[in-house]
Amino acid sequence: MSFIEKLTQTIEKNQSLLCVGLDPNEKNLPEGDNIQEKLLLWAGNIISQTKGLVCCYKPNMAFFEQFGLEGLEALQVICRELIPAEIPVLLDAKRGDIGSTAEAYARACFDIYGADVVTLSPYLGYDAIKPFTDRADKAVFVLCQTSNPSAKEIQQHGIPALFEHVAKQSQHWGAAEQVGLVVGATQPEALKRVRELCPDAWILAPGVGAQGGNLRMALENGLRADGLGMIVPVSRSVMNAEDPKAAAEALRDEINRIRIDVQIKLLDAPKVSRFAELIEGLYDTGSVKFGEFILASGKKSPVYLDLRRLVSFPWLMKLAVEAYAERMHNTPCDLIAGVPYAALPIASVLASQAGIPMIYPRKEVKTHGTGQLVEGVFEAGQSVTVIEDVITSGGSLITAVESLRSLGLKVEHAIVLVDREQGGMEKLAQAGITAHPALKFSEILEHLLATKKIDKDQYTIVKDYLSHG
Repeated sequence: MSFIEKLTQTIEKNQSLLCVGLDPNEKNLPEGDNIQEKLLLWAGNIISQTKGLVCCYKPNMAFFEQFGLEGLEALQVICRELIPAEIPVLLDAKRGDIGSTAEAYARACFDIYGADVVTLSPYLGYDAIKPFTDRADKAVFVLCQTSNPSAKEIQQHGIPALFEHVAKQSQHWGAAEQVGLVVGATQPEALKRVRELCPDAWILAPGVGAQGGNLRMALENGLRADGLGMIVPVSRSVMNAEDPKAAAEALRDEINRIRIDVQIKLLDAPKVSRFAELIEGLYDTGSVKFGEFILASGKKSPVYLDLRRLVSFPWLMKLAVEAYAERMHNTPCDLIAGVPYAALPIASVLASQAGIPMIYPRKEVKTHGTGQLVEGVFEAGQSVTVIEDVITSGGSLITAVESLRSLGLKVEHAIVLVDREQGGMEKLAQAGITAHPALKFSEILEHLLATKKIDKDQYTIVKDYLSHG
């Protein structure tokens, strides 16, 4: 059984998003001389009282390592024998290394201690994650925005902030069911942003209780519309309670009360695109216009996309390139080719950031100089991903692809910012090109209507045009 299957079954059975942490300290342990026996008695008591109230347990490895070999032996028994087999074990190990070292950590966490999911540091990149996600039945929670006060010194550095970059990258490290994120309940704005960037991901949100995180704010910002997607770990509030069962039950019930309220609000709220900032930027800069326009085909249109304007707004170009970059993970290639003219600056920035050489087909062949059909350095047989701004009929993109193919280049994929949903995708498919749009125009319309950028009449006119156009 996979981690996510075990988790969702336990959530349903116990009606709980509460995770109880197991962080032993000498002062919390019962009297006695044998440290291993003391640890097992202590953990056994907490588990026996709370096993019907939790969605998982989170032993913190450091708190067992401090007791040496006896502590680690106790941890093994706790994970494999004391925690019921049907309840997931979330090993809070915060490991992060590369190559054979990461593989050794994965074997230790999964095979020795019997963990279902492990916390990891993303600092070394995908190399540190892969040995763990190679186990199809296991999962990881990647440190994203942690709950400690000084986390912002590193995790909020840069534009976009480092934690945002981690959130985006994590989506390419495995399925949402296998790669979750650690985002502190003490950081509600970060929780909100991560949920926008990763709408399906599971979030582990420490910081409620002793660290002062606001439970309601955390749930409002971190939960998915289905009332799931978030685990709330609590350690000291349960471990140190005179009655751990009563403390856990009270927390579980409070989470559920808030969870119901949040779910109702989320279901009633208009759906917000994860590309909200990009969509609103396109509208605010006049890159998406509403009115009456003549297209290159000679047809009239109530909407016009002018992505040539992106070059005048660096912040918007950055957002657009990020949207393209997400699709690049599905289209490995030797070269990037920009379609003249609007897509050329986009392709240039994307190629520079991705470290992939760029070429571009000319609209008209020069009658002087080299007379090149395609500019740049390339060799026949190389794979090319084509970058286009908008798909309407797909004609200009097909023309560009034909030019590239005529020189022996392999072209099967194209990435576009916006699909106008007017049959271009189908024509491209017939030409052997799989297009990967970041946005469909219907998504842009829905968001602009929800945010009152356009009114219902404008929405209806464009919607009707697209459906009959």
